[in-house]
Amino acid sequence: MIGRIISITLLVFGMTILCACSERDSPSDGTLEANSEEICTATIVVTRDFGSELILKQEMEIESGTSAMAALQMVANVENKYGGGFVSSINSINSEYEKANNSKKDWFLYINGVASNIGARDYILQDNDVEHWDFRDWSYQQFVPAIIGDFPQPFLSGFQGGLKPTLVVYEKPFSGEAEALVEKMKGYGVVEVEAISCDLLSDEAKGKSNLIIIASPENTLISELNEVHEKLGFYAYFEQGALILLDAEGNNYMNHTEGYGLIQATQNPWNPKGVGSGENVVWMVTGVDMNGVRNAAELLTNKNNELQDTFAVIIIDNIVIKIP
Repeated sequence: MIGRIISITLLVFGMTILCACSERDSPSDGTLEANSEEICTATIVVTRDFGSELILKQEMEIESGTSAMAALQMVANVENKYGGGFVSSINSINSEYEKANNSKKDWFLYINGVASNIGARDYILQDNDVEHWDFRDWSYQQFVPAIIGDFPQPFLSGFQGGLKPTLVVYEKPFSGEAEALVEKMKGYGVVEVEAISCDLLSDEAKGKSNLIIIASPENTLISELNEVHEKLGFYAYFEQGALILLDAEGNNYMNHTEGYGLIQATQNPWNPKGVGSGENVVWMVTGVDMNGVRNAAELLTNKNNELQDTFAVIIIDNIVIKIP
């Protein structure tokens, strides 16, 4: 069973950055000048309502050592509170709190698809980082530990420069889908990635790796995640053979029983440090039935551009629906 699931408060808010550093002002003989600087290429993305609306996406160059807050301020109008560490407004989209209807909306920060446990002023962008800000309702889930919309991150760079190996864990009927995904990820530059059967996954590897689980809801790993779906920040779960979808306020708005696939993410709850450590993630690639699982795997492998900026998705008849 899953141990040490930690619910933590993260109100660090809003955007996406991709860094690939190069050296500036290098002499032609290949030596470095004493005051030469490293430059990172950054893509900054701002979304709202769980990635349903793209507000800003801009590529830029930043100097090595630039904080997430500083990068955000270069491309957007930002207002802060509480000594400058809390982002209360980006481009005039302001934090909201209405006591009468329990409406709570704020900016949340993800680095490489992982909810940051470091404030935006203190997080120093690393090579290939993705910094993602999203403005959303948190009346139901304050802590959503991970999102899928920055793929192939976090499998490419990890969090704060700490990269864990990736295991594509599969039930035997989906071995072909797992191998295809591994090859695709290698093509994106993910170095340490391999496919492994669920039966061969050790407890040690389960806790220390990034996991992409391609399996049915009856699978032991999927079942363990499903049992604690609220603590893991999920807005979709399985119950009595149906896929249950929740809206932003946590209300059940739809049940599905055939053909639906699901891709959603969380931080790895089998990590000894618990959810919130920022060290590794678990992605569920599953579905109501065999076709649903295969549709979800196909989407992640060959059509992942449709996942961009999202928190989680379902798929049916080649139609991708963002959730919540």
